[in-house]
Amino acid sequence: MAEKLDLFDRKILFELENDSRRPVSLLSKKLKRSRKFIDFRIQRLQKKGIIKKFVTLVDAGKLGLTIWNVYLELQNLTTESKAEIIGYLKGNKKVWWVALTTGRWNLIYSIFVKDIKDFYNTVEDFNSKFGNYILNQSLAAHVEVEIFSRGYLVGEPSIGVTWFKELSPVELDETDKKILKELSSNARASSMELAEKLKLTPRIVSYRINELVKRGVICRFRLQLDVSKIGMGFYKVIVHLKNISKERGNSLKEYCRKLGYIFHYEKKIGPWMLELEMDVESYEKANQIMETMKEKYVDYIKSYEIMLISDEPKGELDLTQQL
Repeated sequence: MAEKLDLFDRKILFELENDSRRPVSLLSKKLKRSRKFIDFRIQRLQKKGIIKKFVTLVDAGKLGLTIWNVYLELQNLTTESKAEIIGYLKGNKKVWWVALTTGRWNLIYSIFVKDIKDFYNTVEDFNSKFGNYILNQSLAAHVEVEIFSRGYLVGEPSIGVTWFKELSPVELDETDKKILKELSSNARASSMELAEKLKLTPRIVSYRINELVKRGVICRFRLQLDVSKIGMGFYKVIVHLKNISKERGNSLKEYCRKLGYIFHYEKKIGPWMLELEMDVESYEKANQIMETMKEKYVDYIKSYEIMLISDEPKGELDLTQQL
């Protein structure tokens, strides 16, 4: 049974979606409730499994990495072979996301690589091991992603931030890398905790984190949620476009932001040039949103395919694996 969230739960989730590192003191002040109340609510959301992790989203372009998605239609799978494939992908440090889907594709995995040769070798290694199970395969590269907060939680338009604006690597020293690795799995770790663990001072840790944000290495501190716990489904939509236009593209992006349900607006290069990711109650709701969108942008949207993400065996979106 889906968990019922009251207004304060929703407000807390929305605020942490925009900055999961935001101190309880600031949340307390903004929501006009005690620190003890806010802290209790956050812990309860964790215990119920709604908040899975507080994560740090690092910009791939600042690490000199490009992101590719591999879409697979599988055949002749057994329980054992499926577990073997997932285990292999989870253990591969170049794979940062693995999703099981319903629809045309059965499995999607994302790879971060230095160049096209690295990408080819990674896909070749996978296919040489599991090729007998692959009926069809498609490939698409991330160009730019607009990350929206989940506005539906509070009935407001989403707040967006751009990820992977450009491929512009920056120099990171060992201290930067260590801090990023710690923050990747726990964005709410305090400067004091990080300082103690990394043998630094809290002032140095705070300064380094602020600099990583200013330099664009850290894109956003956000939540990893299990939206199924609150009666929502995670849907990915492949959108086939026509009459490509920057003006219409920007208009559609703003339209998606205002909807509140869409949390990723992903520009792609591949067989299609756009993907959307959204949280909604059902396939019917996702289709209704897309039908309305297509009617509004009939000159721009040619067709779409909706997939339910049924499971994320690897969903932390941790780019620090290669640091």
